Amino acid sequence: MILLPGLALAMAACDEIDEADRLLAVDQDSFQFTNKVVLLEEFTGHLCINCPTGAEVVTGLEEWAQGHVIPVSIHCGSYAAANPVFPEDFTTEAGNAYYEEFGPDAFPSCMMDRQIANGSVAINSNYDMWQADLIARAAQVAPVDIELGVSRTGNDLSIDVTVVAAYAVDYGTSLQLWLVEDGLVGAQLSPDGINNEYVHNHVLRDAINGVWGEEIGSIAAGNAVERSYSYTIGDGCVPENCKVVAFVYETASRGNVVQAAEMAL
Repeated sequence: MILLPGLALAMAACDEIDEADRLLAVDQDSFQFTNKVVLLEEFTGHLCINCPTGAEVVTGLEEWAQGHVIPVSIHCGSYAAANPVFPEDFTTEAGNAYYEEFGPDAFPSCMMDRQIANGSVAINSNYDMWQADLIARAAQVAPVDIELGVSRTGNDLSIDVTVVAAYAVDYGTSLQLWLVEDGLVGAQLSPDGINNEYVHNHVLRDAINGVWGEEIGSIAAGNAVERSYSYTIGDGCVPENCKVVAFVYETASRGNVVQAAEMAL
């Protein structure tokens, strides 16, 4: 195996968590899901030896939550750098901005609804805590619901978003829309070596309405905020493998995701 510059560091820097500790024994039938849909943002990269394991954990959480979690993989930082052996570049302007803003210190790392802890957005690099983080958020009741409608003609999208408040949101919020793609095949470092046919899913491809979205302010109980967008998918994406992800978050902290939704194209 060829070790490129930084590859040996990548192999040493990712934390290894025992398989038995990754998921909790939680009875799905007894867990009380609410209207809350949780946004799971995973910092990842093809030079991270343990990121495939992180992806497996995310897949398990997605299956367990049955529509109550939306995973998005953000390829960024040195672990996502392209080179002759790992030629695919899945980084984005938005993903790089989130990397700079939130500053994960290990890969893979996870932000679950961008929860605020000790005054900043919490990032968790321990697989064994990801389900506990998800459970804590999925048990809450979201004050708003998001109605998302997307129509496509070729690569052109028309997107309608309605944020409906059952309870008041008395702080400033922003509405963020992303384009996310499944089924991207490319090289990935793993504990077994380099897998050149690895399938990358939930990959952030673009921020549809800007890196930090659009401010929509506070929302009174019973009120709704409506927005419409036109967007053209870039040539590097396969529209049939894409989906639109929408979420509302607290503007001031850039954290505390209030609610999320997604729609496949």
